[in-house]
Amino acid sequence: MDTILATTKLYRNNQTAVPSIIRDKFDVDADTIIEWGINEKNEPVIKFRKKRNIEDIIGLVQLDERTDSVKLKKELYGKR
Repeated sequence: MDTILATTKLYRNNQTAVPSIIRDKFDVDADTIIEWGINEKNEPVIKFRKKRNIEDIIGLVQLDERTDSVKLKKELYGKR
């Protein structure tokens, strides 16, 4: 059986709060996105991930060749 750490209420406007014990344990803050899902046993699954900003994304991909973003945009959308 799963361990219940806290309970919350769903309010009329369909909002709820993330309990502090969960926020602390999983580093949940204003930059956290909460993903809701259902697993293969038809049980709810909740996952936390941080929002990405441009600093997180820059440098993630390295290409062997140089690229020209203006040229790529023209090829993708056509000349305007």
